[in-house]
Amino acid sequence: MPRKAMILLVAALVVAGCGGDPGAGGSAASPRPGTTASHPSPGDEPLGSSAPSGSSAPSGSSAPSGSSEPLGSSAPTGSSAPPGSATPAGSGATPGSTRPARGKADDVNGDGYADLVAEFGPADRRRLGVVHGSPKGLVPSKGAVVPPDTFTSWLIGSGGSRADLDGDGFGDVLGYGGPPGRPQGPHVLWGGPDGIAATASPTPVRLPAISGSASYRAVAGDFDGDGAADVAVATPPRSGGLAADLTVLYGPFTRDGAATRSGVQPSPTGEDFWRMAADEIDGRRATALIVYQGDDGEQVSGLLLAAGPGGPARTGRKLNPGMAAAFGDFDGDGARDVAVGDDGSRNNEPGYETEPPSVDRTLTVYYGDGRQAAFKGTSGAAVAGDFDGDGRDDLAFGGAAQVAATAPKVFWGAAGGLRAGTSVAGVGEGVPLAAGDFDGDGDDELVLVMGKEDSVVVVTDGRKALTRFETNDVPS
Repeated sequence: MPRKAMILLVAALVVAGCGGDPGAGGSAASPRPGTTASHPSPGDEPLGSSAPSGSSAPSGSSAPSGSSEPLGSSAPTGSSAPPGSATPAGSGATPGSTRPARGKADDVNGDGYADLVAEFGPADRRRLGVVHGSPKGLVPSKGAVVPPDTFTSWLIGSGGSRADLDGDGFGDVLGYGGPPGRPQGPHVLWGGPDGIAATASPTPVRLPAISGSASYRAVAGDFDGDGAADVAVATPPRSGGLAADLTVLYGPFTRDGAATRSGVQPSPTGEDFWRMAADEIDGRRATALIVYQGDDGEQVSGLLLAAGPGGPARTGRKLNPGMAAAFGDFDGDGARDVAVGDDGSRNNEPGYETEPPSVDRTLTVYYGDGRQAAFKGTSGAAVAGDFDGDGRDDLAFGGAAQVAATAPKVFWGAAGGLRAGTSVAGVGEGVPLAAGDFDGDGDDELVLVMGKEDSVVVVTDGRKALTRFETNDVPS
């Protein structure tokens, strides 16, 4: 009989706003909506010492407090870097127009159906789990949960956690955690015809030789637009300062966790950072990166960094404070948009428990053409996907419970951008978890979690519930 497993949402930041061709939305890693944010423990030691060649120190500049430049880069592969970006260290050959075949980031068994990647279990015993898609949608009996004696997952998040890192045609899972008694940090669970091997030891991502401690928080993306998945990592400063460096490990990766090359640049925020979010990889464009300011549970601003052949820009556009984020093409114009919102977490220190009206229960949307819009009254997790199949991404947002429970709403994409949110029938106070085409019908399904300790998974079409299952239905 499978062990009881309960799902724990690590707040998604779904991503939608950086130049290039339209693609599926993504999510960023942050604590579960409705809980006080917690920071990862610093790593005790580097997770590897294989330093890919080509890394050098860039000239550093901290991100400006604000920028009016467009969201992300629309520069295709092989073109010059986007405005406002410098060539990051570690650049190699300019990416060419010929790209190897890559697997879909969200298809870990290569069968053509998106798979659900999530964390299962209570906060002190989180386990990484995968539920496979099929012609009938998600099939919990065909999923798997990684046992705690193999890997304890922490702060994985759904956005930026899936990518075909070795280019073998199967999506892989980038998780934060580690085997018992080993340093925590980014690890890879490799996909294959049967999905991830739940009992196989995950591979630690090999970092350039560094000293000191850092959170090693990581997110996957295609930061130079060459079609190969990359990993961005927060690493200790080379100069011995207080601000973390942004290290980008460029793929493809070997099965021992080594990148092809690396680049290092100073903290985009000018201070220490650990939270990041990236747009989803679709093989047609460079994915933008959001780097958040340091926080103590409150809502903070992220800097949106454009990306291109030279990698992430060194400076970026400062976004409205909000720890939930999602990328997508909400107006169907082919440019990436991004939505950021209040995820419901708060600083619990006296005098800092509230957020200003411009942040509290606010969702802000930044469109690729420079427009901006805001919606009030909801807080929680953000997940983007094309739920009605009209070619425009939609956005699910809500579900936070710390201040006051807010039912999730779906903001539907339209030619003019997102429209006011509507409820999902029959789900009450569910929390958006993920989106994907789990049944292969051409449009995305929205996955919510609800029930005591988020023990029930509900699959919806954005308007009503389609199916549901308990997380103890997933083999472990």
